[in-house]
Amino acid sequence: MINKLLVVVVLLLLSCQTVRKIPRSQDTKKIFNTSTTPPSYFVGFSLYDLTEKEFLIHINDDHYFTPASNTKIVTLAAYLNLNLERIPSFLINKDQHHANIIALGDPTFLHPDFKIQPAFDYLKSLQFDTLIFNPPLAPITHYGPGWAWDDYPFYFQAERSWMPLYGNALSFNKTKNGYQVIPDFFTAFVDFKSSKTTRSPNYNLFSLSNQVNRPDTLNVHLPFIIDTELIKNLLADTLPQAIVIGRSSELKPWTLIEGPEVTPVLTLMMDRSDNFLAEQLLVNGQRYKGFETIDQYINYLKITLFADLNDPLIWVDGSGLSRYNMITPRNLVRILEKIYEMTDWPTVTTLFPDNSDLMVAGPAESLPFLFAKTGTLRHNHCLSGYLITKSGKKLIFSFMNNHYTGPTSEISSEMYKILSQIRDKY
Repeated sequence: MINKLLVVVVLLLLSCQTVRKIPRSQDTKKIFNTSTTPPSYFVGFSLYDLTEKEFLIHINDDHYFTPASNTKIVTLAAYLNLNLERIPSFLINKDQHHANIIALGDPTFLHPDFKIQPAFDYLKSLQFDTLIFNPPLAPITHYGPGWAWDDYPFYFQAERSWMPLYGNALSFNKTKNGYQVIPDFFTAFVDFKSSKTTRSPNYNLFSLSNQVNRPDTLNVHLPFIIDTELIKNLLADTLPQAIVIGRSSELKPWTLIEGPEVTPVLTLMMDRSDNFLAEQLLVNGQRYKGFETIDQYINYLKITLFADLNDPLIWVDGSGLSRYNMITPRNLVRILEKIYEMTDWPTVTTLFPDNSDLMVAGPAESLPFLFAKTGTLRHNHCLSGYLITKSGKKLIFSFMNNHYTGPTSEISSEMYKILSQIRDKY
């Protein structure tokens, strides 16, 4: 039974010294199952009172778990720490004849989900015959450490790059006569009469299913293989100036060109758990802060922003696609507290998805009370965020489940039962 995970919780509530100041203890004990059979997988839970500044429950919260997309909470904190109002898109140096441009990895550039394109509009308006784009000296690896090689044709694993364009994926818009390919540059490389929607492993050759009623023909996004030559071609296909790829230059002074507002980008990243946005925002932060590599930037964050965490942060990518990431529940709670301290409650409720309607116990509530980020890989499911109790208290929690073999829906159901009882009783 999946609900055997509750056993650990009840035993610790009854005997462990780490549980502190749980009010109405008899009611709280009724939250949990009294079976004596331990779960067959690994469960961690940490609960923290944001007002009293103290932990209420510790269950394996000093143990490491695979966070999956809960890693985006770490990326979110890192980006908020930049204290930016708009996405930094380019550095530009202009002389009489040319404009030298250093791209900062802005994920929104020509992205179909961002209709307002201030950086693109600025470049298009430049009165120069030639724009010189300067790649970084240290290349940015297309995939993060520990990513699955066979996920290459899926949108959730679009490649990273120093100059992202169109979300580093082509999109298909359904029309009366078929499909419009965006960007149009790739139209000649699409087979529209295939039985399967996919991309070649090693080339930008795509196929779209010709069975129009099949689910895989709707809202299709296929990642493309991106390199410097393709970046040049796509830019030349959209900008009026001649495009030249140069070398990173020490020309100064540089002027910062900004993209869209930060908050809507972060909100979209969190709401749909967008891996591309998460990865490119980490690249964007790295480039904006002047670090040559992502690893250097992550190491810098570990000794600055995250230096006071209880446990060393094992963090390798921005999205959580990598199983090399490991984090403790109490670390996630502390990072969530940092996010709260860097922003305010209205911003928190904007950035974090409202999962209140997923509660399975009792009728739907009239007011939102659960703002949290899920994280799921095969056999791993986590939920971390903020919970408002019926008494009005704001709690931070991290609930992590690793190495189960049953359905994720059952794990999720049991988590929400526990959280709804905490909401009701605390």
